[in-house]
Amino acid sequence: MRVLITGAGGFIGTTLTAALLQSGALKNAKGDSETIDEILLLDTHLPPTSDPRLRRMQADISDRETYTTIAERKPQSVFHLAAVLTSAAEEDPAAALAINVSSLADLIEAIGSKTAPPRLIFPSSIAVFGGLLPDNVDDDHLQKPQTSYGTHKAIAELMLADATRHGVIDARALRLPIVLVHPGPPTLSVSDRIAGMVRDGVAGRSTVCPLRPDTKVPVVSVDTVVRNLITLHDAATAALRGKRVLNQPALTVSMDDIVAALNIVAEVAPRVTFEPDPELKKIVDGWPKGFVSTRAPSVGVVADKTFDEIIMSYQRHLCISLKAETSAA
Repeated sequence: MRVLITGAGGFIGTTLTAALLQSGALKNAKGDSETIDEILLLDTHLPPTSDPRLRRMQADISDRETYTTIAERKPQSVFHLAAVLTSAAEEDPAAALAINVSSLADLIEAIGSKTAPPRLIFPSSIAVFGGLLPDNVDDDHLQKPQTSYGTHKAIAELMLADATRHGVIDARALRLPIVLVHPGPPTLSVSDRIAGMVRDGVAGRSTVCPLRPDTKVPVVSVDTVVRNLITLHDAATAALRGKRVLNQPALTVSMDDIVAALNIVAEVAPRVTFEPDPELKKIVDGWPKGFVSTRAPSVGVVADKTFDEIIMSYQRHLCISLKAETSAA
């Protein structure tokens, strides 16, 4: 089996690559486990690789030549992670539209096949919802995105459903809440502003929280996201119950909850200063606080149980990175 990961150099992409290399197989359209022979990694920046199953494609996803190469490789499974995120999309909506929407159309054209439709797994976003929201938002809640990024993801969901209806791909989408914990260096993304609290807390550094102590957000660990993306890929079509998109069930925590968990798990007293950012607050206030899914159980998609687990997951990744750096030195 040949697999393509776009956005492979990013936070989720690198974790997904490692998980696929470790498992070594995915299920094909017949539901049989098939060995992964090659993983094509696509991004503008990619980490060094040594596994012979990995093929690096350091390129811009908006470049037409990129899709010529993709079409030639004929991937049977695609994880399309490349995206311009919320803050950057608000700054330049047109550039974000080119990556988040137009590039998806080009990708579908490059890989689509009525005789052997590839399976395409897509991380959508909690940002497709907005406005006045109930305490818990389920899979089929009315979409009213309040950001360009959320609008692009909503458009992408419709494009994937339509291409699946035409029989050229087999698309499945998982709407993600805030994914933690990005290892750094710091970025301006919404999720990383919160991830910074965990990174600094574990390292014993003082940190600034850009939200009020009682602000609640739905979160999920990157390990859980990766397991669920693979689970969604391998799920039987019948388990989807005629739907092609579902919410990633989330753990809802306040900023105070994060501080309390760090106090217990990291065994340090976090030095946190709360300095609410009005623009960030506006974005977060437009998101659901409770993010649930009635379809997740039938597919096998799960949530994290506690924020303690998310911190410990980050600590494990940190230890692995330190060991790798030590070995390389």
